[in-house]
Amino acid sequence: MASSSIVIFPAKFRIPQKLPKIRAQFYRDEGKSRHVVDANLQVLRGRIEEVKMKERLEKCLVCEQGWNYTPTNSKLYYEKKHKKQLDEFVELIWMVGGTIGFTILGCFICLYLTSLLINSF
Repeated sequence: MASSSIVIFPAKFRIPQKLPKIRAQFYRDEGKSRHVVDANLQVLRGRIEEVKMKERLEKCLVCEQGWNYTPTNSKLYYEKKHKKQLDEFVELIWMVGGTIGFTILGCFICLYLTSLLINSF
C-alpha cells in the first residue's frame, strides 16, 4: 500500500471556508450596468432636490410671523452675521473663563484641604 500524505481531520476541527461568489458577465450585459448607474444618479438627484426643498420650507417655517422671506438687504445680512459672530465670541470667552476659574478653584480647594490635613497632625 502506498503512503498517502492526505490527513483527514475530524468534522469538529474543520474550518468552514466562504467561497467567493462568481458572477458570469456577458458582453450583452455591459450596457445594462451603465443604465443602472444612470438610473441611480437620477434617483439621487431627485432626493437631493427633495432635501433642498424641505430645508427651504423648514427655514421659512422658522421665520417670524408675517412675510416669510430671506433678507436680501446687505445691511441686514451683515448685522445678523455680526451679531452671530459676537454671540459666538462671548460664548467662547465664557467657556475659557469658566474653565480657568474652575481650575483655580479646584487647586485652591486641594491646597486648603492639604494644609488642613498637614496642620492637624
